[in-house]
Amino acid sequence: MKFIYSAPCFSGDCGFCASCCDAEDDSSESEIIRRAEDLSKFFGPKRIDKITMNYNSKLKKWCKERGFRNPTDIGWTKETIKITKKNGETVKYRLLQECHAAVCNDPHCEVMFVNASDFAHTAFYTGLPIYEREDTNKDKIHFCGPCMTRKPSPPEISKE
Repeated sequence: MKFIYSAPCFSGDCGFCASCCDAEDDSSESEIIRRAEDLSKFFGPKRIDKITMNYNSKLKKWCKERGFRNPTDIGWTKETIKITKKNGETVKYRLLQECHAAVCNDPHCEVMFVNASDFAHTAFYTGLPIYEREDTNKDKIHFCGPCMTRKPSPPEISKE
C-alpha cells in the first residue's frame, strides 16, 4: 500500500507529511502544487467553484478595462509594474507577452489550477495575463493581472 503525504510542513510535528512520519517522500509534484492540493481538501468543491466563478468575473472585468485579449494582444495593459515594499525596496514585475506555462502564485489561483481540467491548463491558463518578477536572484514569482492590481495589496504601485 502506498501512502500519499501532504506537502512538507513548517513545524516538523504536523503528523501528516512524510518528514513527520519518518517516511520517504516519493512524490513527483512540486511543493507548490502539493500545497494547493492540500488547500483544496480544506476548501471542498463548492467553495472552489465559488472562488473560480468570482475570479472569472474579476478576470473578465480586468481584461475589459485594459483591452487585454491574450499575451500577444495586450491592449493598453501595463507591461511593467513596480511595487515599493514597506522596507523601501522596489520590485519590478514584467507582463509575459507570449503563451506561457506560468501559474499565479496566489493560493486561490493555485487551487483553481490544480482543480482545472488538462484542457483548461493548455487552452485557458496559457493565455492569462501573468506578471513575472524580474529579480533574477530569486525563484520566479508570478502573479496574474487581477491579483497583481487588487487592493489593498500590493501596497504601492508606481505610475510607470
